[in-house]
Amino acid sequence: MAQVIWSAPVGPLSSAAGTPVTAAALTAGTPTPAPIIPGGTLQAGSRLLLEADLEMTSASATPTLTLGFYIGGVNGAIGSATLIAATPANALSASAAAWPIKLRYRGTIRALSPSTAQIQGTAEQLYGTSLTAWTSSPFPVTAAARIVSTLNTQQNNQLDVGVTLSATTGSPSVTVTGFYAEILG
Repeated sequence: MAQVIWSAPVGPLSSAAGTPVTAAALTAGTPTPAPIIPGGTLQAGSRLLLEADLEMTSASATPTLTLGFYIGGVNGAIGSATLIAATPANALSASAAAWPIKLRYRGTIRALSPSTAQIQGTAEQLYGTSLTAWTSSPFPVTAAARIVSTLNTQQNNQLDVGVTLSATTGSPSVTVTGFYAEILG
């Protein structure tokens, strides 16, 4: 008998932007409510698709910006969550005013045990160079970082967009204006 395989967005879905991130520390910028993957949902061969839209503003070129996708326990601290993929540190422009950023990730569950899973994936960053232009780059930037072996698949897992500013010089601000997650299969 054939197996029924579903593809669906990971809810709950948010219609609001996240709170602007201005701290020089890893901070969850995820709009609320954050997407939650129910425990036991992921299976070998499932694909996880993540997409985030962001805006950055800064009056100084001093800070750098690192962005990432995280997965962890519901309402847990982002510092305790598992990093799925992170960009390298990006330079901010001293004239950035609501410049766009887009992050896209696609990963496949490669191995599954009763309590953990391994996901392998890559992502693309479209990083604003002005209000109307951006550059594209892949991330993570090492082959080893593309494989994450510590996903807890039995608990309900919250997905987050992590924002890390290296400094607060020039009052940098990063807002996640949209975050979408989907499980295929």
